[in-house]
Amino acid sequence: MAPNFAECRIKFLNTSSYDKSFIYDGPTRGIFATNATRDNVTLITVAGCRRLCQTGNEYYAWKDSSATITTWVLPVIGLLLQAPFESNEFWRTFWALARWTGSPVASLSYILWNIKVTSKCALMVDMATMYDEVPDQDSQFAQIRDSFYILSVMNQYTIKQGMPAVAAERLLRIALFSDSLQLTAIEDRTRCLVKRRSQLASLIRRDRKKGVVPVFICLMWFLFSLAISIQAAWGQLGSNAAAHDMALGLLLAWLPILILTSIVDRNPVAANSILMELNSYLDDIRSALLDPGLRNTYIRDTGRTQEDFAWTDALNNEDFFRQAFFTQFAGQGRVRWHYGVAHPILEGIERTFMADWGRNWLKEPERARTLLVLGPDRSAGLTWFDFRMIWQIMSSVCLVCGTVGGAFILSYWTPTVGLGCRSGGYLIFVVVALGTFALELLVWPLMHDGTGLSHRRGQFASEDPITLWGSSLERRLSYDGRNRSRFVGAVRDGLSKMLFWGSRLTLRDCMEVFLLRPFEIGNFLWLIYIVMAQTFGFYQNCDCMASTWGAHGGYIDFEVYQFYIEHGVTYYWGFGVALSCAMMTTAFAFIVTEYCTQSHLSTEDYADAAQGLRRTRCFKKYTYFLGVPGYLIEVGKRVCHKIFGRYVDRGRRSLVWTWKTRHLTIPMIVIEDSSLRGTGGGRSEDGSFLDGGETDGGETDGGETDDGTDASVEIPLRKMQPARRQRIDLRR
Repeated sequence: MAPNFAECRIKFLNTSSYDKSFIYDGPTRGIFATNATRDNVTLITVAGCRRLCQTGNEYYAWKDSSATITTWVLPVIGLLLQAPFESNEFWRTFWALARWTGSPVASLSYILWNIKVTSKCALMVDMATMYDEVPDQDSQFAQIRDSFYILSVMNQYTIKQGMPAVAAERLLRIALFSDSLQLTAIEDRTRCLVKRRSQLASLIRRDRKKGVVPVFICLMWFLFSLAISIQAAWGQLGSNAAAHDMALGLLLAWLPILILTSIVDRNPVAANSILMELNSYLDDIRSALLDPGLRNTYIRDTGRTQEDFAWTDALNNEDFFRQAFFTQFAGQGRVRWHYGVAHPILEGIERTFMADWGRNWLKEPERARTLLVLGPDRSAGLTWFDFRMIWQIMSSVCLVCGTVGGAFILSYWTPTVGLGCRSGGYLIFVVVALGTFALELLVWPLMHDGTGLSHRRGQFASEDPITLWGSSLERRLSYDGRNRSRFVGAVRDGLSKMLFWGSRLTLRDCMEVFLLRPFEIGNFLWLIYIVMAQTFGFYQNCDCMASTWGAHGGYIDFEVYQFYIEHGVTYYWGFGVALSCAMMTTAFAFIVTEYCTQSHLSTEDYADAAQGLRRTRCFKKYTYFLGVPGYLIEVGKRVCHKIFGRYVDRGRRSLVWTWKTRHLTIPMIVIEDSSLRGTGGGRSEDGSFLDGGETDGGETDGGETDDGTDASVEIPLRKMQPARRQRIDLRR
């Protein structure tokens, strides 16, 4: 027989027939910790509850369950339907859903990293011209805008492991920033590199998934439900069920953050179609570089030598480069260990010249393009991790732990105070999410050897046998559900694939398939259980109400909501709600700001993009005081120099937004050895500086003039190793 706690309360308080051992006289916490409060209530032990109230669950009435369904379950389903799923990809959709909900810390980390990269691309386009200048659609600025947008999209795709890192980076630099390479022996303006790049950018912009408004509508629905729950928890309802409903909303508060980030880290409508277009474009560049005639023409036009293009021999490896540079779509954190190709290129651009030149770096396009193509003096190619990603990892941890922490505080301090089914369930979810991501980070270095299963599978890097088997079974059964032979054939085929697949597993593959993915699916199912338990009353039993999971608890007070209000429980609730809402508000403000300031990069209509860029600049100018001033960054670098005894890099390493323009004295560039890396200055063969610059004793810099612009400065130089040098005068 199911218990009825209302009747049990009356029976316990109004009769003296029960065993005195049922009365709890142990230690208490929270609102019952003071003697004045404790003397006014009688607490029953868990054993007494089981005897007087029966075992089992007192499920909620349908009117209460339906209220939770309409308040929380339906808004959550509406939010999930706005997630960036791929069309006609059932298994990939299932794995993505399990990853997003089962490992939100990992998913948010990857998404925030990709948003940072896209933001950097948009910033570089913004800083390319003067503050009040937006050139027309046929300008060099428009071409640069296309280049950085394509790079931001490329960052959402994975490349094959084991790919020659330096050759891959140089190929991408030429494909993105060069305007001198001919794609055909016969000069054809419709097939020139700039035209081809412009067409690709237009195609990607048209194929970019729209539908931002429905995402915001679903978000407003969720926030409205949360506001109602908060109001109801402080209302006169006579029950703490409303408080637990509010805790359920706080538990899921990271979900709208995750969905909202997808409007910034947006996926194409047809990801595989864009994948083929990107590979086709890069294959055209590769073919041109491998063609002796076209390569010699390019070498002559750029003033370089055959030795400088010795790296193109690596492009003959068709397993890596022929129509297979990118392997799968990995945006929105759906693929583990995805770092992207954009950050190494952007970081090299900043370090080479852009951070020092600042705004209007495209004032002399030929010089800028040369440096964009050349990159830094030393490059490790497409590296796979940067420790600056720690900021995104810390942010995702704070967002998930902050929102779930608010729900934990509310449930833990609502009597009975202690770790129980609700608070313990929340704790299990966040611990599994953190543990899974920590394990994922530990396994990350194992993927660098290039011998993993994903490398050997080639273009099917994302397809493990479970996915392949499920898709094959689905296709076979869709032909004729009554055909037994088709089912048997699908099972036999799947088993053979699994045996063949299992024989080639590496340690990293085993960790992913047999440990990480099951943990994510299990945590996803655990979250579903928490929602269903709160909705239908699975926690309405003696053990869960007594909070017996920890050292505290072990009793039930049978008091009502109004009693908790009068004795200060709202202070705990207020702190939990404030914590979760602060995390949500901060995240929403950041995401909306990033969306608005990056939209000019992906907007299809150029006039609208130009207008958006003007508004972005105006917004950044009048909110500039909210950012960290550049001098604080410089002070921090010099403090680190004093502490650790070295100054890693002279000059600014990162491009920082400003509306001010710097007037630069650009020296002759010296290209050293076959890597052809550009620098902000150079040395002659005897070691003296060319065209001015800095000495080892210091660096030149200038202040601001009265009109708000910086005085003439010279670009800091990079130290160069003694080697064969070639002078290229970019002032022509």
